[in-house]
Amino acid sequence: MIEHEGTKKKLIIRRLKCSHCNRIHHELPDLIVPYKRYSSEVIENCICDKTESLPCELTTIQKLKIWYFLLESYFESTFEALKVLYEDYEDLQNEILMLQPLKNKRCHPDGWLKKLVRIIVNLNRWVHTRFAFS
Repeated sequence: MIEHEGTKKKLIIRRLKCSHCNRIHHELPDLIVPYKRYSSEVIENCICDKTESLPCELTTIQKLKIWYFLLESYFESTFEALKVLYEDYEDLQNEILMLQPLKNKRCHPDGWLKKLVRIIVNLNRWVHTRFAFS
């Protein structure tokens, strides 16, 4: 993982096998975004145009913005569905409401991307394109 200062950090990701479904799950720390090499702080700063002293090139910043732009409507529709599904869970409702609307990213406090990723990944709603065949 590449942090905000440009330092590279090697992470050890625990792999856990579920005894019910026999699938392998990865225990990800909330400071990373699945399948991205930069920390959530760096990606958040790219998306919010806080591009001073970022450890990535301009093309990488543009790719990260495009990645988020392509998933933004999915995130918003997912949060709309989650508000209905989890209306009885007050803690989750507060986190979901804090992250909306996603289009106005400059109004969110620092760490909004970390919270967004944590909620969506923990509820098993993260869109991915990686498949392993056995």
